[in-house]
Amino acid sequence: MKKTTKGALAAGTAAVLLMGGAGTLAFWTDSVTATGTSISSGHLKLTDASCGNGWILDGGATYTSQLLVPGDKLTKSCTYKLDIAGEHLKKADFAVTAPTDVTGAQALIDELDVTTSVKRNGVTQASATGVTVANNDSITVDISIDWPYGAEDNDSNQLAGLSATLDGLTVKVTQNHDAA
Repeated sequence: MKKTTKGALAAGTAAVLLMGGAGTLAFWTDSVTATGTSISSGHLKLTDASCGNGWILDGGATYTSQLLVPGDKLTKSCTYKLDIAGEHLKKADFAVTAPTDVTGAQALIDELDVTTSVKRNGVTQASATGVTVANNDSITVDISIDWPYGAEDNDSNQLAGLSATLDGLTVKVTQNHDAA
């Protein structure tokens, strides 16, 4: 044998002897399989949508095609029935979002504030988030589109003669598990 091979063999033997001299490396192991189960998911749905006769201008007349000015507000009230299935589905958040394909003058769209308020079984909720919910609840979402009076660009007439299409606002309900 070559000297390097003998040296490597001697070093390996010495390492094994040192490990063996420091104690043994023995232990017991065991394993048991836990029984499984079947799982099924629940759901959260808004059903039976009813959004009345359209948009209302400043709490009065039905909005058709009147020209809006800063300070005007459009409102719409939509009622839904909640279809809920899930043991811990006790709270929900409600929001209204405009779809990404809203058409019209972006400068006008940027000026508008969309807000919501929520009624559960006819009782106005303090917030649209963390609303206590149960199956078959009646949920009314009041949508407001406000063009604030006194906004920065209002007095420059930069927004005069513009138009936008506000159809297709989406009412969204989301489970709020943190508040349950």
